[in-house]
Amino acid sequence: MRERVDHLELLRKVRRSAADRRKTILALYGLLILVLASMAVIASGRAAQHGDWMGQFKTTFLTPLLATREFFETAFRLGQWSAMALVLLGIWLVATLVGSFFGLAVTRMVAVQITCDRRPEVGEALRFARSHWFWAFVTPTSLLFAALALLGVAALFLWLAASIWQPLMVAAIPITLFLASGAAFMLIGLLAGGILAGPTIATEWSDAFDAITRIYGYGFTHTYRLFAYRGAGLLVLLVAAGARIFRAVLVFGFGYIVLLAVLGASHTRELFDAFLLEPPSGVERAPSDQIVGWTVLFCGGAYLSAIVARLLVYALALRQVIYLRLRLHIDKVPLDNIDGYRPDDSAFDPTAQGFELVEVEEEIRAE
Repeated sequence: MRERVDHLELLRKVRRSAADRRKTILALYGLLILVLASMAVIASGRAAQHGDWMGQFKTTFLTPLLATREFFETAFRLGQWSAMALVLLGIWLVATLVGSFFGLAVTRMVAVQITCDRRPEVGEALRFARSHWFWAFVTPTSLLFAALALLGVAALFLWLAASIWQPLMVAAIPITLFLASGAAFMLIGLLAGGILAGPTIATEWSDAFDAITRIYGYGFTHTYRLFAYRGAGLLVLLVAAGARIFRAVLVFGFGYIVLLAVLGASHTRELFDAFLLEPPSGVERAPSDQIVGWTVLFCGGAYLSAIVARLLVYALALRQVIYLRLRLHIDKVPLDNIDGYRPDDSAFDPTAQGFELVEVEEEIRAE
């Protein structure tokens, strides 16, 4: 019974922490930078396909969804698998880099709020992220590139054996399988416990070595518990996402009804076709139509971005709870003993809180 109460209390803390608008604003900043950087990666891929760098960048930023779909359709049709892999790798690196700062700041705020029962300041979280973002970026990136390097060495070794002398392939196959098994081990560990890197650094003030130790320690020795917690967290996140999607459907449905009542069915359909399905600069529209269309796009995009940012904060908070539960049940470390703050923080500095230090002289009696 005690265990269930602890879980429910943690879920309440997650809900209160995710409702903090400051975390949502940080997530919105991260989303904006991530979208812009990802569009730049897509534009670079399109420029490599078709040339005309400036034209491809302009097309991508004006119609990002159409440009992205066209790039992947063209690459798939022409068999440009290396181009697709490079673009996906670039987007992953951009997402990891943005998450290593903004995601780490949000995770730090959640860690302090849960372990110390104190509402942290945004400035404290940003200073922490500025001094620890490198470890949060290096941890998953080093594991991924190390696995890719092992796969590359295995493929190169097999190719060299085949090009030098065919019978050498018999001796090269065991070495190649060994290297590929090491790469698979690293990738499986990253997929299983990669979500623990950020919470480890945010809670324990750790570096990449400690984060990697937790990833593989929990990912392979306590896999069943880790996946059980991840499944429970995914269920909670799906419930939260379903509630917000239902709310968004109601809001957009009401807005569509208002547009139908004000503009009429045919005019509303023309506006949606012009501003959603066609490039915005393709056809000249009346000033009133442009104002209405861009207003609808801006309001809808802002509302959807807020929903996505709120769900990202939920996901980061649930990752933090998964990490804390693992620490509690595997390492037997109570939540109060987990180091959410270090003594060099202002929270432990009396002078930073407005107190004065006074020396007290005590008279010692002579025996």
